[in-house]
Amino acid sequence: MKTDNAFMLRLAVLGALTLGLASTKAFAEDGEAFRPSSFMSLSLPKARTFSADFFVDNRDRDPLGADVFDTGFRFRYQLGDWTEVFANVIADRVVALPETPAIPSAPRDLIFAGPSRVIPNTFVGEHPYLDKRGEASFDAFIPGTIAIGLTRMIYNDLDRGRSTGVSAAMVIPMAGSLNALRSGANSGSVDFTLAGLASTRLLGGKAHGRVGFTLAGRGSWPNRSLSVSGSSVETVETDIGIGHRLDLGLAWIRPITDSLAGAFEMRGSKEFVGEERIDAISPVDLTLGLQKAFGRFTLAASILRHFRSLSSGESRDNPLAGAIDLSNVSSADRNAFLARVGLGPAAAQIRDGVHIVAVGVTSPTLPAGAVRIAPTYTVRSEHNIGYIFTLTFRP
Repeated sequence: MKTDNAFMLRLAVLGALTLGLASTKAFAEDGEAFRPSSFMSLSLPKARTFSADFFVDNRDRDPLGADVFDTGFRFRYQLGDWTEVFANVIADRVVALPETPAIPSAPRDLIFAGPSRVIPNTFVGEHPYLDKRGEASFDAFIPGTIAIGLTRMIYNDLDRGRSTGVSAAMVIPMAGSLNALRSGANSGSVDFTLAGLASTRLLGGKAHGRVGFTLAGRGSWPNRSLSVSGSSVETVETDIGIGHRLDLGLAWIRPITDSLAGAFEMRGSKEFVGEERIDAISPVDLTLGLQKAFGRFTLAASILRHFRSLSSGESRDNPLAGAIDLSNVSSADRNAFLARVGLGPAAAQIRDGVHIVAVGVTSPTLPAGAVRIAPTYTVRSEHNIGYIFTLTFRP
């Protein structure tokens, strides 16, 4: 990965040392300074208060062995005692892959000799167009998404330290070019999220919970199947396999001193997918960290471990085994090849910039740049270690 993780770590340490010179005045009792780092939680009901977070979130994901590095901001403003508005911005998203996916990713034009069939995708849930043809460097400045939403408290017992509420948000893609999508920026379509939130005092600390459901968009680029029979072509656009998501977050944060707390957090998700997807996982991230308050700032640093990953190195059957990938072939050579193997009528309907795969044909020779897809592929599930840094300011 081209992102300089060592540089970011040094930057975080430098920030901590700098803040260490600032005032160490503690926030209000009941842990106002300490909140979960890995998911949104309920705010304390104090009208006209504002907070801003700068965060870095690094995690690994399979089945492609992707390394996801998000940098962004969160802004929260308490409109009244029971209502908060917020904006979560992923300002720069870097997603690196160790190798080109064995199954060509969406968007793709699959050209069939005869009837078409469903060919599933394999991708990291929120990055459906990710492949090695995009950018994978911090200085590429590929923005991710912005979530704009509202949280409403529906119950609050100050004596017991218990509260419940609901949250709703619209998640908007900030980059829609094909290059950005291939870099893992987002799905290219709008998502809607609804969540239930709760918090309570527990064992000398504060426990937080979140259960959410995301109604996911279908993506901005569909797959396309072109079925060739003689001189006729039947074209069908097909879903790329983005599923709606159920997510869960749990956290327990316990103060150690007035200005220092330990935090144990968990976040997980379940994506509901159909026959368009294979190798979909339900990741669970566990984090262990410390939070330190410095006057109006709070610095949180956590180590992340990804569980429920697939078995790395496992060999699986490729649904496009024997097909011919023409994505890197010149237009003239590609069209000549399609004509030679009886798929010429489809040439005029091929989209620019997509993966192009000929299915169900044989040829002893291939044009320059063409690749015959292997019968199997190997799951990549490596490292599974990450970190989360959050710097919070409350004026």
